[in-house]
Amino acid sequence: MPTSLYSRDDVRRRLDFADALTVVERTYAETARGRVLNPSKLTMHLGDDGEWPDRNAFAIDMPAYVDWLDAAGMKWAVATWDAPTDDPISSLLLLFDLDSGQFTAVMEGMYLTGVRTALQSAVALKHLYPGTPSSVGVFGAGFQARFQVTVVDALLDVDGFRVFDVDATAAEDLAAELRSGVDADIEVCDDPREACRTDAVLTVTDSKTPVVEEAWLDDDAFVVALGTYRELPDETILGADHVVVDHREQCLQRGALSDLASRGELAHDDLDATIGEVLAEEYERTVGPDDRAIVVPIGLGALDVAIAETLRKREEAGAAETFAFE
Repeated sequence: MPTSLYSRDDVRRRLDFADALTVVERTYAETARGRVLNPSKLTMHLGDDGEWPDRNAFAIDMPAYVDWLDAAGMKWAVATWDAPTDDPISSLLLLFDLDSGQFTAVMEGMYLTGVRTALQSAVALKHLYPGTPSSVGVFGAGFQARFQVTVVDALLDVDGFRVFDVDATAAEDLAAELRSGVDADIEVCDDPREACRTDAVLTVTDSKTPVVEEAWLDDDAFVVALGTYRELPDETILGADHVVVDHREQCLQRGALSDLASRGELAHDDLDATIGEVLAEEYERTVGPDDRAIVVPIGLGALDVAIAETLRKREEAGAAETFAFE
C-alpha cells in the first residue's frame, strides 16, 4: 500500500475550521469517556531546560488512538529556538492502518497544529466562557497567534482582538497581515495591561516567565494559557475558581501549571476538570460570570490524529501524492 504524502498546502486546502471544530469537540468528549488512548507527551530536552546538551531545543512525540475514527498515529515535533529561521518548530504526522499494518499518510504538521491549537481556545471560549466574549486579548504575535485570531474570528462572534507582544514590530506586522482577512477589529497594545482589559485572555508565547501580572487581571478573568512554559504568575492560578486542563498528567509536566507542580504546590486533585469532561457533561460546576477560570490545553496528540485522519479521507481537494516506501 503506498503512503499518501501531504504538504502544508495540501493540508491547508483540505482543512475546514468548522469541520475540524466538530472533530475536536467529539474527540475531547470521547477522551473523557475512555474511548481514546492519549499518553502524555514524551519530551526529549535538548538544552531548553538549561541542562546538557546545550542546543536550546526540545523534541516531543505524541502518539494516540481515536476509537470513533479507528485512527492510530503520532505527531513528532522539534523546536530549535536558536536556529536561524522564522519557523523554529517543525512537525510531521504519521497515520497508521491497524488492519493492513501499513502507514497510510505522512503529513506536514505545522499548519494542522496551528489550527488545532486555536481550536482548543475556540472550544474553551464556546463551552466554558459564560456567554460569548466580545473582546479577546492575545499575548504573543508569533506563529500560533496568527491562527488564534484567524480561527477564533471564523468560529465565534468576537468583536475585537487586542494583541500585545514584547516585540512591538511583530505585533504591528501581525495586525497588518490579518486585518483584511478577519471580521473583528485588531488593536495593537503598547501596554500589556490593555490586552488584559478584555473578556478573555489567550497567552501564546514561548516565555519562561509570566507574561501577565496578577494585578492586571480582574477577579472574573478568563484565561487560556497555551504556551509550553510558565506564562502565568502563581497567584493567578492558585486563586482561580476553575482550573480546567486537557490532560491532567501532561499539564502537570508542561505548560503554565508545571512550575507549581514541580514545587509540590499543585497536584492532580487541584485540577477541577478536563475539557473532555466538560463536553461529556461530567463536570457538575458551571463557570459563572463572577468566576475566574484558567484553562490550560497543552495539546493532545489525539486531536492531531483525529483531524489528520478526517482530512486524509477528504478528497474534494484532489488526491494527495503517494510514495511506496517498500
